[in-house]
Amino acid sequence: NDSNSNKNSRLCLACDMDAMFSAVFTVGRTPYSPAKFLYSWWQHAANLASYEQQDAHEFFISMLDGIHEKVEKDKRKPQSQGNGDCCIAHRVFSGILRSDVMCTACGFTSTTYDPCVDISLDLEPNQGASGRTASSKSHHSCNGEADSLSSSQNCGISTLMGCLDRFTRPERLGSDQKFFCQQCQVRQESLKQMSIRKLPLVSCFHIKRFEHSPIRKMSRKVDRYLQFPFSLDMAPYLSSSILRSRFGNRSFSFDGDEPDASNKLSSEFELFAVITHTGKLDAGHYVTYLRLSNQWYKCDDAWITQVNENIVRAAQGYMMFYVQKMLYYKASKRPVPS
Repeated sequence: NDSNSNKNSRLCLACDMDAMFSAVFTVGRTPYSPAKFLYSWWQHAANLASYEQQDAHEFFISMLDGIHEKVEKDKRKPQSQGNGDCCIAHRVFSGILRSDVMCTACGFTSTTYDPCVDISLDLEPNQGASGRTASSKSHHSCNGEADSLSSSQNCGISTLMGCLDRFTRPERLGSDQKFFCQQCQVRQESLKQMSIRKLPLVSCFHIKRFEHSPIRKMSRKVDRYLQFPFSLDMAPYLSSSILRSRFGNRSFSFDGDEPDASNKLSSEFELFAVITHTGKLDAGHYVTYLRLSNQWYKCDDAWITQVNENIVRAAQGYMMFYVQKMLYYKASKRPVPS
């Protein structure tokens, strides 16, 4: 047991990832095998340690958790995901979600905050995008995407902005989900609304393409096309914007929160990576499209090829990564290794 403990203490997922990226950006064409990184990850996530196919989203969350756990152990600090500055994983990906639950009887609102490293989004129903998306499509889009967005609504195609609209839309909780209202002193029906209190440096959106029905005892993959912009303004989904739309320009404060306080980071993001999945629910293939210096690359196992941006737009997105626009422009100035 002591030998296993010493062996595990030498494992470093962050170190192995650093070595992997160093090899990728080193000039040369020698193949690189991420075997050491895979072994370190298996030691962290024993439930996923097999040669069976695994979900990319589960891998992403598990990987960030492994990096965070190792760094926190090294620093000998209590684990805390809320501040977002405890390790490189959370400095990059950590944001804060705000949840407001309002009593429909008296209007009392209970507010909670939760850290997140990604946002999982439901696809829109087939009838198309929401009204806010339609009215603000030109605000979100670039490179002629406004026209294509209009036609996509007529075809019932889901859009990323429509999914975000749905995520931040007020939802009436069922009678079996009544919450205890501190003002009424009884359980009441309520409205719940999500918003983004703090944006991360890199926003990761996970599209729920795998549906499970406990009633029918069936699972299926949703292959509906999702249209996503290359430039994205997250301002409409911030807590400050949501609260202003709910209460007007009046200044409100819940639990010490200042909804009108401006976010320290810009709300404008640029798309730089898309993960796609082809195949069925229990078997398939992942391909990643990566954007470097305004050039898109298709990463398909050991083959990396340049592709046109229209190929990326037509891809069936499963996970999308957006980086702060200013950081993207700074990174684009760096030369890409040949």
